Amino acid sequence: MKSKKSAISNSGPLILYSLVIPIEVTVEIVDTGKEKGYADAVQVENAIKSGWIKVTTVQLTSEFYEFSETAGPDIDLAEAKVIYYAYKNDITALLDDDAARVFARRSGVEVRGSLGVLIEGLIEGRLSYEEAVSGLNKLSEIMYLSAGYKTALSEIEKEREKLKEI
Repeated sequence: MKSKKSAISNSGPLILYSLVIPIEVTVEIVDTGKEKGYADAVQVENAIKSGWIKVTTVQLTSEFYEFSETAGPDIDLAEAKVIYYAYKNDITALLDDDAARVFARRSGVEVRGSLGVLIEGLIEGRLSYEEAVSGLNKLSEIMYLSAGYKTALSEIEKEREKLKEI
């Protein structure tokens, strides 16, 4: 039996996966999302209330904050806190933004994006082919995937073919 891996998430991957999130991500998803009328905001709020998603306070050290500032304006406070929490707890950070992913890797943090998690879930048998395609389609509705969509769909199809061979 494979052991469960822990992860911390920024807002993008959270739409599909339940995890530990900093308060800033909660504000970004729940508070801002509810103001804009997004259904996912209520779903995430309910998941937090039920304990499925854990919200945590992350205090950046001044050194890490200054280091995150070197990444430029593309790294927001929520992303910096996700990366710092992952670094301090030696866990994977779920991030979709390219600048945040680069900064996380520079910080020594393992990174997964939403597409990678979908494919990994299919490979590990945690998602069916239909669930993986549905998740991919949902992601394409909420974020710009460009060539990533075709690449991910191709990987999902390859895994489907492998499963047929078994």
